Amino acid sequence: MRNKREHATRDLAGEVVDRWQFLVKLGALAITAPVIVSWGDEGSSGAGTGGAGGEDGEDGWRSDAIDPSIFERGARCNLTTTDIEAPSFLDDSQIPNDINLFRSDLRDGHPGCELRLYLRLLDGQNNGAPIPDAEVYIWHCDADGNYSGFDSQDSSTPYTRAIERAPENPERFCRGVQLTDRNGIVGFTSIWPGWYAGRPVHVHLVARINGPTTRLLTTQLYFDAELSRQVYTSEAAYRARSMDIPASSLNPPQGNPAMPKMAYTPGLVTGILDVVVGDHA
Repeated sequence: MRNKREHATRDLAGEVVDRWQFLVKLGALAITAPVIVSWGDEGSSGAGTGGAGGEDGEDGWRSDAIDPSIFERGARCNLTTTDIEAPSFLDDSQIPNDINLFRSDLRDGHPGCELRLYLRLLDGQNNGAPIPDAEVYIWHCDADGNYSGFDSQDSSTPYTRAIERAPENPERFCRGVQLTDRNGIVGFTSIWPGWYAGRPVHVHLVARINGPTTRLLTTQLYFDAELSRQVYTSEAAYRARSMDIPASSLNPPQGNPAMPKMAYTPGLVTGILDVVVGDHA
């Protein structure tokens, strides 16, 4: 993925201007107009337009578009639980002439309740210091429970074998990569993931530096069952599949799964999470 960075446009979902605790009481995050940020050539000052307080980095992208104060109540140094990658990973660097996944809006026109996800990558071995300039890649299924780039999917029955990778399939909806800013933060706009049989509702996440060279964390993000049920029964894109959802597709796994702090109002779900890794050099 990293080798295509010079052609990317980083269009953050928006600048968060109020503190999380206050916004939870309102039911959603307040978002200003989009912030459009472009990369220049490696090592150049580049060109970009950004929100208040941003400044150009060494490789030409403007950082700090998202107010870090929204994370102030998050756990700082509790290591994020690792999880399996699963068979739905698809890296554009493995496929010649694939689309660029460096983007923050992952919807590609797919219907669904808007999901805004804000993540902060922290170094658990260095007192929770932010990790800048790392790649955070997230992917998840669409409202019907299907992943982009794969064939032979049936969301109504548990998978008994790996879904079939189809690199020639050009669809890449609900997949994207962002570079962390100097505060370790990335923001994504997507849709709420649909359910499929045999797995709780989830979003996959890989954090890494230097492209595929160093993977810092592989995990999955899970969500409260009642929140998922509320979205599925309230939002039009999910309502047809909202009857008799199996409990195994709603309840998060046992143990200490990675679960963002969530807020929901009709048409919008917002999540915030500190992602703490333990092997950052």
